[in-house]
Amino acid sequence: MHNLIKKLIGDKREWNEHQARVEKLPPDFRRAMMAIQKYLFNWAKGAGMMGVVKEVLEMFEEAAAEGATVESVVGEDIAEFADELLREYPEETWIDKQRRQLREEARGDQN
Repeated sequence: MHNLIKKLIGDKREWNEHQARVEKLPPDFRRAMMAIQKYLFNWAKGAGMMGVVKEVLEMFEEAAAEGATVESVVGEDIAEFADELLREYPEETWIDKQRRQLREEARGDQN
């Protein structure tokens, strides 16, 4: 039980530190980051998606520091950018779990 509480506190601290970095982004990058996070976490099955979100934040921080635009990072369609992230990390999404269950059920595998 102690380890679970310690993990939850650590996860919350990590999230708060992450969000503090997001708040330091220029407004256009901050809006995009918040929207991407919300979208990705709709599909996330666990804490693994946090690593993906951190990578996006690092890209945004670097681009902002170089004076680049959000569009130079995400392209013309932010939804396509986010969907590409989900395709790159299917193991971090609920859809991967659902696909695996579908395959197992179709084969008659028992869990």
